[in-house]
Amino acid sequence: MKTSKPTSSSIADFITRHGISEPTFYRHRDDMPKAIKIGGQWRITDKAESEWLTAKESAFAATASRAA
Repeated sequence: MKTSKPTSSSIADFITRHGISEPTFYRHRDDMPKAIKIGGQWRITDKAESEWLTAKESAFAATASRAA
């Protein structure tokens, strides 16, 4: 039987993967990917994480080009 990839991650998995502390995640909640509640747990969808990364990369590129 083939197991499919999860389509969401827990907040704990997300912060571990990106090297963000839990207090930082919650302190900057407005700047983090959107989370949804599934069952009793808050999850970050793969799509929301991907969009967040793209936005971060774009912001970094814009800042880097202005500094050059």
